[in-house]
Amino acid sequence: MKRQKRFAYLTPWFIWGLAAFFFFAHYVVRVTPGQIIEELQATFIGTTKLDIGILGASFYLPYVLMQMPVGYLVDKFGSRILLTIAVFVCSLSSFIFASAITFDMTIASRILLGFCSATAFIGALKLTTVWFEPKKLALLVGITQALGMIGAAVGSGIVPYFVDSLGWQNTFYTYSGAFFILAILIYCVVRNHPKSDTITLPQEKPKSSHFTQVLFNRYTWINALYAGFIYAPTDAMGELWGKEFLRHIHGLDPQTASFSISFLFIGWAIGGPCAGWLADRLGRRSVMIISAILGMILLPIVFYVPHIHPALIIVILFLYGLTNTGLIASYAAAGELHSRKYAGFSMAIANMLSVLLGSLLMPLLGWLLQWHAQSHTTAGSEIVLTSSDYQLSTIVLPCCCLLAVICAFFTKETLPHEKRMHKTLAIPKAWQIATPK
Repeated sequence: MKRQKRFAYLTPWFIWGLAAFFFFAHYVVRVTPGQIIEELQATFIGTTKLDIGILGASFYLPYVLMQMPVGYLVDKFGSRILLTIAVFVCSLSSFIFASAITFDMTIASRILLGFCSATAFIGALKLTTVWFEPKKLALLVGITQALGMIGAAVGSGIVPYFVDSLGWQNTFYTYSGAFFILAILIYCVVRNHPKSDTITLPQEKPKSSHFTQVLFNRYTWINALYAGFIYAPTDAMGELWGKEFLRHIHGLDPQTASFSISFLFIGWAIGGPCAGWLADRLGRRSVMIISAILGMILLPIVFYVPHIHPALIIVILFLYGLTNTGLIASYAAAGELHSRKYAGFSMAIANMLSVLLGSLLMPLLGWLLQWHAQSHTTAGSEIVLTSSDYQLSTIVLPCCCLLAVICAFFTKETLPHEKRMHKTLAIPKAWQIATPK
């Protein structure tokens, strides 16, 4: 008994850790199609760039549609059973992708993956609000998101080597087996709340009318729009188009391009916890504004500066990932805008918008590529994409950061003023905006 009590403090970390590992693993699978575009086009003859854009976006529509239902369900029933079912369905989805004999089957697999992966982030965050002290919320949100970015970095930088040795089908069969084992572990280990909370839990069940209040609060949606605009370029570049854009704009080989994109996620993995730490000290909105402004500065350098050295591209992408983490402050604000009993639902809305805008950006970039190419292609000729076509298409990415800055100025600051350290850390007065009433 003494030994059990001695290690009892580790229980919340194991429970959250399994849920966070699901978020990590789903990201590995989520970004893999962006690294095997050529293999998919070779396997499924006749697929176009627009088809690839649709494949990338097919994950996001169900993911987005499920966010609010998942937020409601985890607040009402807890994370354990929802995570178990979701991970098992992810296993099935990866098996279908590996077994696909038509391109439509791969799209169906991605749709299924989107439905079940919607539980990953919200399920993990809900567990943090139950098993940890409120003062750790922003930091744990940052670590959780960082694990997702590490998963994306693995999918971008390491998985291509596994694909070369195993083939993309066997890689997805491996994903399927890993998810199946994880589903069993989550069912056996994860618990919705500490035992000491079981008596009070029935009194804390959320009411539908309160969910409506969250849904119709303007700050819920302003904050969610910020989350969408700040993360959309990362979504579109990191998960689908980044490798191809770097290859055609800067002439990088496929391995170097994939390696470069992985540093975007490595930067995110480091910056996520740091952003959580800073958001707990400077305030949510200050971090959100600084993050969006830096994105407006760094993204144009990647796409529009000519003859840039590959090493510098890696550094800039790393810095962009490191500073794109205003999303963490946005999630923390979402969890604090309303009562903790509705934190899952509120954060689900922010997560929904963060994914929705990125998913819309993927086919939009594919369409822009073809539209720019058609402007210099004669009728009846094969469309040939130039580096200029790729550069012109990327103009929407820094524009997203500009819109994020605007949203941040109207976002409600949720960190109490007495807990901020503006004076100690000398934050510019321009960023110390009064909280809207």
